[in-house]
Amino acid sequence: MPRMIVLTDSDTASGFRLAGVEVREATPENAQEVLDELILSDAYGLVAVDEGLIADPNRSSARTMRGRELPVLLTMPSLGAAFDEGADATDYMKQLVRSAIGFDVKLE
Repeated sequence: MPRMIVLTDSDTASGFRLAGVEVREATPENAQEVLDELILSDAYGLVAVDEGLIADPNRSSARTMRGRELPVLLTMPSLGAAFDEGADATDYMKQLVRSAIGFDVKLE
């Protein structure tokens, strides 16, 4: 049965591992090589790719994917996109907690 894997940077990898997701770390310099290895392994049905590493994995891997139905390549927003220069990470986390449990939690 094909599995799912996330191709991301080392900063984001820990969060996915904590959620029980299989992860492969890469840098922008070696991400395409790692993605091609994952495609050719035939072990995965879905590869979620951090757009901070490869903006358009379908286009960049078109040659490697030729003649293959799997894996499906899914682009996901990078952590940097969620927290751009003007964003407040603390406020974002408060909103997540509020939506999950219904009230604010203040930690000191």
